[in-house]
This record gives sequence, C-alpha cells and structure tokens, in this order.
Amino acid sequence: MNDSKTVVALDIGTGKMQVFAGEIVDNRLLRIVGMGQAPSEGVKKGDIIDLRKAASSAQTAIVGAERTIGARIDCVCLGISGTHIKGFRTLGSANISNADGTVSKKDVERARTDAKSKSLVEGKSYINQICCGYYLDGKFSSAPVGERANKIDAEFWMLYGDNEKIEQALAIVQSMGLEVEYLLFSGIASARVATSAEEKRAGVLCIDIGCGTSDYAFYKHGRIMQAGTVPVGGDHITNDLSFGLRLSRKNSDRIKMHFAKAVINEEEAQSSIWAEGDRQIGDRKIPIAAISDVTRARLEELFLIIRSELNSYIDGGAIKNVVLTGGTSRLPRICELAQRVFELPCAKAKFGNSVKESLRHPEYSSALGLLDHALSETVKESARKKSGVGNLLKKMFGI
Repeated sequence: MNDSKTVVALDIGTGKMQVFAGEIVDNRLLRIVGMGQAPSEGVKKGDIIDLRKAASSAQTAIVGAERTIGARIDCVCLGISGTHIKGFRTLGSANISNADGTVSKKDVERARTDAKSKSLVEGKSYINQICCGYYLDGKFSSAPVGERANKIDAEFWMLYGDNEKIEQALAIVQSMGLEVEYLLFSGIASARVATSAEEKRAGVLCIDIGCGTSDYAFYKHGRIMQAGTVPVGGDHITNDLSFGLRLSRKNSDRIKMHFAKAVINEEEAQSSIWAEGDRQIGDRKIPIAAISDVTRARLEELFLIIRSELNSYIDGGAIKNVVLTGGTSRLPRICELAQRVFELPCAKAKFGNSVKESLRHPEYSSALGLLDHALSETVKESARKKSGVGNLLKKMFGI
C-alpha cells in the first residue's frame, strides 16, 4: 500500500495568490493533483497590508485547489517575499578536532552552528539560513568530511525579515485551520525549477519578475550563494505608462500586455498605436518608441540594481548565464535587454521534463518550486527517520 501525503504550495504574490496541491507518494514521487488561484487583495509590493483581505484571497485560491484534490491537506509549503526581506553573508568557524587534521561531521556541524548563531536586531527573524559551502584553511570545499585541514569555515547566506510580516503570512494559513510545515523564500523556490542542475553547478542567476517585486537567486556549485528582493516589478511599468503617457491604469496595463517591448527595432520605432483603441472617439496616437522607452527604463533599473548586488560575482566570472521567469518575463525581447545589462547570456525559463507542459508557465515557477522543496524535505525527513535520529533533529526552515 502506497504511503502518501498531500501538500499545498501557497505563493502570496502582489498580483495573484497561486496554489498548487501535490501528492507525495512513498516519500519519493510528486504528483500535482490540483491548483487554484485568485487575485491578490491586501498585498502591496509583496507585503501584506490588509490581513483580512489577503486571507480571503488565499482561501479562495486554496478552495479552488481543494475542489480537485478529494483528500485532506497534510501540510503547507509557504512562499514568502516582500520588501522587508534582507540578507547578509556570514562565516562560522571551527578548529579541526582530530589530531591528524581529518575533518569530521562534528567539525562541520560546529562550524555550521557557529554561522547560524548570529543574532538579529529586535523585531527580525530568520526565514532561511542557507549553506553556501565550506572553506578548509581558506580553500573552497563542497564536501569537506574526510579531507585534511587545521580549520573549517562554513559560509552561509542568511535571509531574514520583519517578525510582523512573517507572522502575518503564517496567520493567513493558520486562519484556515492549517499549519505551515515549510517556509521558503519565493525567489529560491522559482530558481529550483526554472534552472537546470547543470546551470546550478556552473553558476546561474535566476530573476523572477513579479507584479510588485522581483526576486533573485544565484546558484554556484549546486548551492544558493545569494538571494534577495528588489522593489521593482511589472506594476511599476504599468504605473509609469499611466503617468508618462497620460493613460488610465487599466488602459496602461492593456498597452503593456499587447504593445510593450523591452527593445524595439528601427521599423517599430516609426510606428504608433491608438491610445484607446478606437479612433472614432477622438483618440490620439502613441508612438511605440515612447512605450518602449518607458518599459526599457524601468527594466534597466531593475537589472542594474541586481547587478550592483552581485557585481563581485559577475566581474569574477562566477555567473555564467541569466534565466528570467515570472509573469513580466513574458515581455518581448526582455532577454536581449538583460543580456546588455549583465553582459551575460540570458534566456527565459524552460523548466524540466518533470514539469507537465501545461504547467510550464513563468507565473507558476514559484509555486512549482515550493512543491519541489516540500518533496525534497520529505525525502530528507524520511531518510533521517530510517537512520533512527529523525525525532532528535530540530526541524528548521533551512536548506
């Protein structure tokens, strides 16, 4: 008899609440069995500003998924983003205890514990504490156990946020009588499924461009090296078009969806469209070049901010390519613009063969990544239980 549990991935976005329900069978196989979505209310730039409205939106999305599940929900994997999320790099150190200098698991754990013991200011809590790798006497090592050294350093990228914002996100799930079993930064979730294992080893930057914010995650040696949030997204392009071209917000969004391009050619630069789409009502023309200028300026701002945060990695050749995902990545020629800014090859997310073709949409990357994370953590938990130490290990929202 198959052992299964149903997990729901909830991605709280500025534009939509996205829910995927997956069935994990025998702790190794994931089947997507339901999905639901609803327009986000009470969320601005990834931050919850009205808990009641946000909870109502999430409930609508989850109920939509539940209609197709036909089974109880066992756990929730919650994606979290927002402008309150910050990160920093830290090192934890330990001297090698063995006389011959052989690194043991205990040495590794002492270095990890030292890194994760860094305290935060009041009102802040860690979301994910991510091990980037190890250094033995200053030399990088991805698998230090069994090697020889005098000292081991564990490098971590520490993602943290405001207690109030984190608690509000958790409260949304709890208001439905459910508990969050796994909490993961949405940018990391997206990168899990939007980039290949080979890209993660070589060095890849994944950018998820949402409505109110954009999340990024940089992988190297198969590990997350840095991740963060930038308060720029597709809604900013809509607002810029509305203000700059004197359009209603609704019309600006329509024009962005149908006519905006990150880069245009000479022929397109000479063309124009009708602002309202109906020349019979005294409509006015808007140059395609003006739409492109507004779109390009905002996207360049986003890419330049992310580049500035990762300059040392880019200049040092650690990042080999850029992958774009999220709804705004649908804009035509956005990869061409990103390639100019980062001076690196750029492509849109393709997803792997494990993702059904009907689900290979950039808007789904975060929710799909959350399910993938839940499966990974379930496999790890099963392995720990089989080793007889599962109940002794503290469950952390870590990677």
